[in-house]
Amino acid sequence: MRIQLLDNLTGKWSLQWIVTWFTLGAIALITGFWTTTDHTTLDWFYLAVALVGLVCVVSLSFRKNVLGNGFGILATAGEVGVQATSGAVGLMMAPLFNFFTHVYGLFYWSKNTDPDGNMVPKSATKWVWIGTLAFIAIGLALFPTVNNLLAEHGYAIIENDNKKFLNVIDFYWINVLVFVLFITAQATMILRYSFNWWIWLAANFVGLVVNLMSGNYIFAIQTMVYQINAIIGLYEWHRSEQKHHQ
Repeated sequence: MRIQLLDNLTGKWSLQWIVTWFTLGAIALITGFWTTTDHTTLDWFYLAVALVGLVCVVSLSFRKNVLGNGFGILATAGEVGVQATSGAVGLMMAPLFNFFTHVYGLFYWSKNTDPDGNMVPKSATKWVWIGTLAFIAIGLALFPTVNNLLAEHGYAIIENDNKKFLNVIDFYWINVLVFVLFITAQATMILRYSFNWWIWLAANFVGLVVNLMSGNYIFAIQTMVYQINAIIGLYEWHRSEQKHHQ
């Protein structure tokens, strides 16, 4: 299905869209930073990492290898630093995983580009879909055990503090879900599967809940900005996939 507005935003209006999206996203992040934080050194670092992340994700949505994976390396390295300086040693695992996937993607994408230098996405067979869903299911099943083993050594990824979302769902399990979704979305994106953006849409939604419940408003704003980009990325990658497999 073709949507004229999205065709324009990913085609002849792409530069205008990128500039507009980044500018509004940066304004939202800076506003959130200025109104919800104490402007500490760590808060400034959070903001800087979030702004680098904007460049990364919009570049990835338009299949730009060096900008996307290059800034991805910087952004994830910054996120590792954020978690380390805030004492959340366990949460360093996700951005550390993403860091190495961006390093891999930098070389892997360069070998799979079109004449314009943009990465060519590939479609997934039903077995890739089944494998991905199985990975998510296995990850959710094994995570508590792995988390407990890490906790015994002082490196728990997520602390179970008995908080609940809407007084129904344990905050712990929401954290588990977003952790597994983020890693799965990242891996399928680096492997060039266009359906990765469906997973990012789900991951961003759950991530917004986590950030709001934990009071991390800068990254909550970032997640909403990312969600808009995920919609564009989904359309752009699928459009490119269809064009190269006709």
